[in-house]
Amino acid sequence: MSYQEDNRGQFHFSPRRGWMNDPNAPLFYRGVYHLYFQHAPNSLQWDTMHWGHATSTDLVHWQEQPIALDPTIHPGDLWSGGGVVDCGNDSGLKSGDHDPILVYSGTRGVTVFYSLDGGYTFQTYDGGRKVAVPEGDSRDPKVFWDPASQRWGMVVWSDAGGNGVDFFSSTDLLHWTFASRFAAEWLFECPNMIRMPLDGNYHWVLHSASGAYYIGDWDGTAFRSDWTVPQKINQTATFAGAGYYAALNFSNLEGDRVVSIAWQGENHGSVWTGNASFPVDLKLRRTTDGLRVVSTPVPEIGVLRENTRTWKDLSLDSMAAPGLRGATYELEAVVDVRDAQRFGIRLPREIAYDARAGQLNGVPMSPQDGKVKVRLLVDRGQLDVFGNDGDVYQSYNFDGVPELFIEGRLHLDSLTIHELASIWVSAR
Repeated sequence: MSYQEDNRGQFHFSPRRGWMNDPNAPLFYRGVYHLYFQHAPNSLQWDTMHWGHATSTDLVHWQEQPIALDPTIHPGDLWSGGGVVDCGNDSGLKSGDHDPILVYSGTRGVTVFYSLDGGYTFQTYDGGRKVAVPEGDSRDPKVFWDPASQRWGMVVWSDAGGNGVDFFSSTDLLHWTFASRFAAEWLFECPNMIRMPLDGNYHWVLHSASGAYYIGDWDGTAFRSDWTVPQKINQTATFAGAGYYAALNFSNLEGDRVVSIAWQGENHGSVWTGNASFPVDLKLRRTTDGLRVVSTPVPEIGVLRENTRTWKDLSLDSMAAPGLRGATYELEAVVDVRDAQRFGIRLPREIAYDARAGQLNGVPMSPQDGKVKVRLLVDRGQLDVFGNDGDVYQSYNFDGVPELFIEGRLHLDSLTIHELASIWVSAR
């Protein structure tokens, strides 16, 4: 396999072959990023789940590894879940030079698997005994560390009484006590809890598979928020199989950095189905509407840039983008929209900024001093759209060749186009 099949993304990770869906237990350990993912290696459709595995040293170039969790070896339904690096050996599982890496999976109860070789192979803890069993149907456990209470927390989706999550607490990552429940209709599948800084304080973000989220507080046992309407991390139609779903953040990163990666389900070819979104940095920002999560591509994308061209003070009344060629590129523009009507990209569907409505593809995005910032990552069948430094974030899969367009006269303070190299060059 050359990774050059038609429509395969050249800087979005996809498996060499087979089906891919949710990212699982993304984590960082000793200079290596580990991405596990839902995987049916011998099918182009959802089938008996394995945990696939890929590694990277820069969040950009990925090397697929042997399967991490195999249903012929590891018991239970190996559906989505999370994982942590047990740097303090709280679990007492350490044996050898490596810190234990624990991952959590399972339906109708949580099963623990652990690695003692840096995250490449896993053993089953206690014969597959369920360490936490929420009421009702349940799945998708995610574990997080709370430095304030000095305890581990686990959030698990369950349908007991309707959509919501059960929280559990632990000091050793192996024995869990029910702590509380948070119910919300929008809180369906693949929940995630992230501790995020802003202005010297920390807030907690609870989000679902769709990217819908609340911002609130965590007291060590319960999540509380005064929000009544969720916001969305990715402002598109997000559902299982869409261009964005089931995002998780990498655990064990240094400092307060939050890097998130999701599943894009609409991309496929002759030997694979599905890919990962391009990783983004998540941050909190104060806006006129309150606190919001904003997203920008990880800066490591810079290692792929080649043949960069920049124009300043450029006026256009038609868009044959200057010097644009190829199907993998990054475009950055600062646009004066005071005389513009609409501009954007056709996939063939249109992703456009409407200057009259002040909206980027239906999402409010106000000009600042009459200008907006737009950033596009175009990767064959994948498109990531960022507006005003991450205020807007949208991900799409598409077929065909993207075409840029303008309605009305457009003035660009600046336009930069980076052609992007393939991450699969070494795999050819």
